[in-house]
Amino acid sequence: MTLCIIGCGNSTRSDDGVGVYITQRLQRVLALAPQPGVQVFDAGTGGMDVMFQARGARRLLLVDAARSGAEAGAIFRVPGEELASVPDAGFSLHDFRWQHALTAGRKLFGVDFPRDVTVYLIEAESLAFGLALSAVVARAAERVIDEIREILSSVADRGPLAGISVAGGNLYLSQEICARYFAHVDAVALLARDDEVLILPLTRESAGGLLLKQRNARGDRVIHAQEFFRRHELPEQGESRTLPGCWSPAEAALVLRGLMARKAAAGPLQNPSTVR
Repeated sequence: MTLCIIGCGNSTRSDDGVGVYITQRLQRVLALAPQPGVQVFDAGTGGMDVMFQARGARRLLLVDAARSGAEAGAIFRVPGEELASVPDAGFSLHDFRWQHALTAGRKLFGVDFPRDVTVYLIEAESLAFGLALSAVVARAAERVIDEIREILSSVADRGPLAGISVAGGNLYLSQEICARYFAHVDAVALLARDDEVLILPLTRESAGGLLLKQRNARGDRVIHAQEFFRRHELPEQGESRTLPGCWSPAEAALVLRGLMARKAAAGPLQNPSTVR
């Protein structure tokens, strides 16, 4: 496992649940855009869960609330070794927190426990009973989510994907790509950007988009994109060709390269009614 992200806290105590809130948001992101080697876990108040979930990861990010007297919503990024601690003698499992898990995990699992640990702490405004975050902590949570998504992007495998081709104004995706990135997705949106085309999964039936049609029993799929080709003056005809592409977790999209370059090479399209 490349990266493990764990949120801690009590989601029934207002801002104390900010770590849980952040990990649940990130779980939804990864549900739409799976990223191999990344695990996101909601540990709640279970320090023992932190220890076992982090085992085997090369890098660990922990997220929790803090009550240090700082301004509410303040964000602290602290190396894990600065916060790791040994539990008091006679402690109960309820008293075993993630700080203790960092120490115990290294002793129990040795090199199989992450050494690269960063803890995000967000200063709470309220720890009263309640299910909602305060406004200032909710804003801080969004900043932490954005930062972690940048980290996700940096650790992503952006190597080329096999099984992407174009022919006749259609985009063909292999079963392997669809199962990995478009599972339970029936429609996509196409977005042209410079020399790239982004294929974005749409998860709501009302969102419209282009159908991701199954073309054989194996599960390969096709996107009929003739309208997109015409709008961007791309040639629809020609031999089938393979396109380089990769998955971008930060954009939650499959990024194709080289398709827009065909526009410049082909020149302006003729009006079909004038072709002899």
